[in-house]
Amino acid sequence: MALSSSESDWAWLPKNLLDSILDKVSSSPFDIIRFGVVCKPWHTVAMDYIHEKRRLMGQGNQVPMLLIPTKYKSKKARSLYSITEQKIYHCKLRMPYNKRCCGSSFGWLSIVTDTFSITLFNPFKNMKIHLPQLIIKLNESRHKSYQYSVHKVALSSDPALTPTGCHVVAVYGTYNKLAFMQLGAESWTYVDEQLNILFSDVLFLKDQVLALGHHSGLVSIDVNSNEIKILVPNDLEYAIQTYLVETCSGDLLLVLVERVEVKNIGDNVLFLGDNDSISVLASKFPGCQPNSIYYTDDYIDTKPYYPNWAVDMGIYNLEDGSILQHYKPNPSNRRMPPPIWIMLRL
Repeated sequence: MALSSSESDWAWLPKNLLDSILDKVSSSPFDIIRFGVVCKPWHTVAMDYIHEKRRLMGQGNQVPMLLIPTKYKSKKARSLYSITEQKIYHCKLRMPYNKRCCGSSFGWLSIVTDTFSITLFNPFKNMKIHLPQLIIKLNESRHKSYQYSVHKVALSSDPALTPTGCHVVAVYGTYNKLAFMQLGAESWTYVDEQLNILFSDVLFLKDQVLALGHHSGLVSIDVNSNEIKILVPNDLEYAIQTYLVETCSGDLLLVLVERVEVKNIGDNVLFLGDNDSISVLASKFPGCQPNSIYYTDDYIDTKPYYPNWAVDMGIYNLEDGSILQHYKPNPSNRRMPPPIWIMLRL
């Protein structure tokens, strides 16, 4: 018996039935994403489902996935690796550039071009946003490759949801300077060079940019008034890399590579790299190791990418100092852009 058009219209299945389907695939963020792109009604149901789950769990963050080369090393696509499932999703996410990503915020990747302008790209929505050119003098470029002229880029919010309210901040040049702008602006605002701080990481906290240096100097910048305040003096020993992370309870952590002063962050799990630093609770996500730092390669070399490809990836246990591997990179991918953490967003 042939089905009528109304009976075969999958878009309008009852919400309780669609919720039941989502319950079955909820352990895999990527499966929820695939569910949400079927059609607009399913997208709405998936968004409602995600928001309700986050409300019940009492936290906004989810576990990011690792953006990795495809099985066949495609220059126009990437796959995803799930940390909690220890599984590769051969999804072939489209990528417009075969270049290093200098930022990952709210599912958006930041990629610098050979003219020192930055493109924001969302592989889940296939959306691009072109930002103005950064003024970088030739002797200020970090390395011979322009891909390393911008160290890190962070966003204040999802540009797809707040196209005029989103701010962008960049750490750039040999001397790790700061610049920021609001989406839609025609140029960047450059932070006073007299701060004399080699910036390493940036974090948005409401209307403030918090910027951390290699010597642990910490400044805040009001993106509305451009007011700059020095919160912590720039007087500690140099650290190879530093990170700022807001925990699920709202505490602010300062992470210095190769220094361990705190050996217990409880149930927190940190995800560090060229992405926005992320904190989740291990108890909410089976498969995550508590009191640990999951890090991926943000090592800077002069040759894109590296002779041995990704050289600095693993899970660092704060309690005993042990390091385990989370994703085993394939040496044959050494000419591909290094992996980066990405949040899956509908």
